[in-house]
Amino acid sequence: MSGSLVSDTPGGLSAFLAEMSNLCEQREFAPGDQLRSKNQHYRNMYIITDGEAAVELEPDNPSLSPIICGPGQPIGEIGFLRGTPANAFVTARDAVHALVIDDAILERIEDEKPELVVQLMQKLAEIADDRTSYSLTLADEHVLDDKPQEIEVRLCRNAGQLAQAQQLRYEVYCGELGRNSPSANHEKKIIADKLDQFAHCFIAVCKGEIIGTIRINYTKEGSLGSLEGLYGMSDSSHHPGHTGICTKFIVKRAHRKGRTAMQLVSQATQFGLRHGMKECYIDCVPKLVHYYRAMGFKPSGKQFFHPENGPSLPMNLDLVRYGNELVGDIGIQRMVKFYVKAKAMKIADSLAGGSSGRD
Repeated sequence: MSGSLVSDTPGGLSAFLAEMSNLCEQREFAPGDQLRSKNQHYRNMYIITDGEAAVELEPDNPSLSPIICGPGQPIGEIGFLRGTPANAFVTARDAVHALVIDDAILERIEDEKPELVVQLMQKLAEIADDRTSYSLTLADEHVLDDKPQEIEVRLCRNAGQLAQAQQLRYEVYCGELGRNSPSANHEKKIIADKLDQFAHCFIAVCKGEIIGTIRINYTKEGSLGSLEGLYGMSDSSHHPGHTGICTKFIVKRAHRKGRTAMQLVSQATQFGLRHGMKECYIDCVPKLVHYYRAMGFKPSGKQFFHPENGPSLPMNLDLVRYGNELVGDIGIQRMVKFYVKAKAMKIADSLAGGSSGRD
């Protein structure tokens, strides 16, 4: 596998990597440790300084041999920079030492050694061209009726991607639905608030168009303001260390009957599980309560008036119990069943004389 940040001269690391090693955290992996799991999102990348790792696009396909990465080669750089999920499994073949680059480290390098950032980005661009030439990309997604659909869920990695999510919020809330929002900026045509400052925001992209978004905030990373009380989070034994909220969950009207919403939920759930979340809280408009109940959500507080959505019911999901049922292709198929189950629950409730959706 070509594409290395190590110089061709004998004697170990290049001067570039030697400088990087003074600024970056270093991590060790034992043989068999996994550096990347396919279809999961990560907020960092590695540069191998010693040892080898095997990159497997499809481990169960014997016709595809693993790609071997060694000293000087980056791992996870495309996902880190673009916000896309990992497109392969990466496993340490022997003892691997690697430099860790995340947002904080990249910002530090930018401040202290900006010329290193230039070198890094230029070299990564060359490597990306090389790697995409042999298809280190996700396979095409499929909609519920199995027709090809090019939907990719990305973790927002920069202000530009976040702005696209904020613009979609405005387009749907203020335009399509005709609602008012106290967080709307009508000049910029965006909806943004304080939670964006420490949020993990996902966007769904179809043929270059942003068609959906969902936002996650972890309680341990910042103040949730009044939502903490409205959602009844303080009653949980997992709060605040292992609780989070999902808000600003939006899909364009033309894509609401496809799998876009389910892909966003699946990726957000997977991301939360990887970061130690045990409970997820949302607010739900009454007409969707049956759907969320079918997935395992339960009411967590009294109904309140949401400034954008109107009357809303706070609900929470036990991720330890139900989280893995929502992850991956199997999770998406389960969500289809949840949708059918929700329809049945709604009909049953209506025959019983109506229900508030509470257990």
